[in-house]
Amino acid sequence: MSNPLISVKRSHGLGNLVCLVPVLEKLHRQGQAVRVLTRGEWVEPFSVMYGQFVWVEGEDSGAVDLDELTRELVPVEHRTDEFGRLLGVDGPFDSPRLSVAKGWSEKYEHLRGSLVLAPEGGHPSRTWAYEKANQLREHLGGEKLVVLGVDRGYEVQADVDFRGGLSVCDLLGVLSVAGVVITMDSGVLHLAAGIGRPTVAVFGGVNPRYRVRDDQKVVVVQSKLECCPCDKNEICNEEFWCINSVAVGDVVGAIEMAREAEGMRVVRV
Repeated sequence: MSNPLISVKRSHGLGNLVCLVPVLEKLHRQGQAVRVLTRGEWVEPFSVMYGQFVWVEGEDSGAVDLDELTRELVPVEHRTDEFGRLLGVDGPFDSPRLSVAKGWSEKYEHLRGSLVLAPEGGHPSRTWAYEKANQLREHLGGEKLVVLGVDRGYEVQADVDFRGGLSVCDLLGVLSVAGVVITMDSGVLHLAAGIGRPTVAVFGGVNPRYRVRDDQKVVVVQSKLECCPCDKNEICNEEFWCINSVAVGDVVGAIEMAREAEGMRVVRV
């Protein structure tokens, strides 16, 4: 007799897909066959990393639609725990562990040890101003800086600019050779943490414990404003003082902390 099949849809947010994986793994261990409906460009890398599940692009009227179920939710727990609750799967859950295929990383060996910067987060509350990214370059001395993202509308002073040019497989390859990853509350954060790279994560108004696990090598830099974290209950009229108040020096100071980190650490600035 074949195992029962559950179809789950998640096509919003690459980081969300990473956070979903521990729940799917638990379903699999319980004897459930799992099919995941997601974006076409995510099917290949996740099929390689997690071949025990079926990854497809498209629609299924019988799927549990996690995009819809989370559309109006405000954060009150870690995203993985949230997905577990919505799917009726009890925790605790392991942190995601991503494996990077040799073919994805070997072409970027010449960048090994670089600082990799991803200043975009998909929303103004989770995006660092590009002028600060340029100031960061000035504070790094001789360290090589690689920039990631999709928006090429702003000039960034970096040794290598991969904005708009990487598949998810290539993105994982670049992250796997990074000395330290500097990112926002974004998909890059979850990919970097999932492959165990030392990471500095600049957070806006979301409680970082709703996104990062204690055993992940992530130094979170977050404003100590009284309104932060607000967990999407903003009172700032979309000024996002929290993310905009994090200075370049705060991030530079966190880089060395990340290199030594054994688990999550939150630095309020």
